Amino acid sequence: MENKNLGIPKNRFLDNQDGTITDNETGLCWCQKDSFQTYQDWLTFQEAISWVDEINKKDFLGFHDWRIPEKDEIEKLFLSDKIIIGRSNQELHIDPVFESGGGNGSWCMPFDQQAAFYFSYSSGISQQFDQDFSQGYLRPVRLYQD
Repeated sequence: MENKNLGIPKNRFLDNQDGTITDNETGLCWCQKDSFQTYQDWLTFQEAISWVDEINKKDFLGFHDWRIPEKDEIEKLFLSDKIIIGRSNQELHIDPVFESGGGNGSWCMPFDQQAAFYFSYSSGISQQFDQDFSQGYLRPVRLYQD
């Protein structure tokens, strides 16, 4: 009988064991923890921009090219059949490879002078919020490079 490689599927999300998660489907590298878990506070959109700048200056997790995700990138994290428990015991529909206890969503691009998009891990919906909405979180992302 011929032995054939059955093509065992690779897990979509890979824990890199360094605080980052690689999405094998998109090639993006995400922070395992979000801004609340790291910074211990909520962020307005402008504070999120500043926070990304600060973590890049400090080579956060060994990298200096973190950014705010695009709306279509972060929407791909939503997986209706997956659940982790976030802050305030909210059910978040993202892969359990991400650390539990984080915020209910993340700021994302694009933005204009008044508003920015905010993506909910609970509902899977992106909505526009005023940039001064003060109860936001951010999950930074970068392009994965071998």
